[in-house]
Amino acid sequence: MEKPSQHQTIEEEEDHISKLPDDVLVHILSLCPYRILMPTVSVSKRWARLLSQLPDLTFCLSMLVDTPSEERVQSMARTLRRRCADHHHTIKMLRLVYRKDVAMECRYADDMIALANATKLVLTPHMGKKFSHDTDAGAWSLQLPPATIELQLLPFSFAVLPPRIHGAGAGTLRSLTLLGATVVRHDFPLAATVLPSLEDLHIGECALAASISVTSDTMPRLKHLRFTEVSVKADVAITVLADDLRTLRMSCRRYSRTESPSEPLSYLCHGGFLAVFTKYSLFRLRAPKLTVFEWRCCYADEVRIDAVGRLTDVAIEVAAGRTPTPMPIGTEPKYVTTQQRDKLVTDILQGLMPGLQPRTWKDVTRR
Repeated sequence: MEKPSQHQTIEEEEDHISKLPDDVLVHILSLCPYRILMPTVSVSKRWARLLSQLPDLTFCLSMLVDTPSEERVQSMARTLRRRCADHHHTIKMLRLVYRKDVAMECRYADDMIALANATKLVLTPHMGKKFSHDTDAGAWSLQLPPATIELQLLPFSFAVLPPRIHGAGAGTLRSLTLLGATVVRHDFPLAATVLPSLEDLHIGECALAASISVTSDTMPRLKHLRFTEVSVKADVAITVLADDLRTLRMSCRRYSRTESPSEPLSYLCHGGFLAVFTKYSLFRLRAPKLTVFEWRCCYADEVRIDAVGRLTDVAIEVAAGRTPTPMPIGTEPKYVTTQQRDKLVTDILQGLMPGLQPRTWKDVTRR
């Protein structure tokens, strides 16, 4: 085997990363979590200088150990203050992971949110202790800084309830995502909070313990609404009364799938926290400017569509079949009959019919 030349060896060992321009290095550093970021920026003065230009920052305030370490969190807060010392480069995104049952972490999280004043805020609150299905971490509020126009709430525990949003940023917030293990109760604070500039709302992977309403009274500029993998804990309804809504997308494949009766019967170990098969008691829609309607693997006892706009895209995907069967073995399986499926589709189409005016029917298909 031929030995590599000295020139080749030098090229392979050369630091190519340092040759990259600052704007590229800044984005690379933004991808690093705190534990990697700090040793990296300590390598040279150039790397340390780039810290004050990072557009995105990620801090995990919580650790896997039970004992909170305030010294570690204080170090993160100091790093953020160093980053914010340069007022010429705004923070585009701040991502925080912290425990709602640790007061110290919550206190620092609130301070860091206010200090960063980020355009986009991504929060993953979770619990350090185990909570039963009948308890929660209690109500809490989130004060948005004035520059925040996009908020993602990604709770990682059903014990963490959605917050009440207030502050200067509540009036300018344009996009809100509630995606994760949380419970929407009768006192759902997001439905009661006035968000005058909100245009995009995404609710997903949570459980409804009470009916939910999305209306123009609190979200007058809402244009895009998504419900994905929203399960139920009780007999609940979803109501959407949005005067400016343009797109509505609903999907519940995880909790509303059906199986062919010819397939072998499978049993689910079910803790009783979520329904084995999700079905809403009522879905009501009034959206006179709606142009896009998607309904995939969602089921409801009653669908009431009062008004829609001139529809350009419509997708309806429902199937008859056997619903998932919970343990114990011997439980009688349940079914979505063909008649139930056809009634659901008919009710939806009857409500959408005023907006279904295609120039040609060649693109209308049934699968």
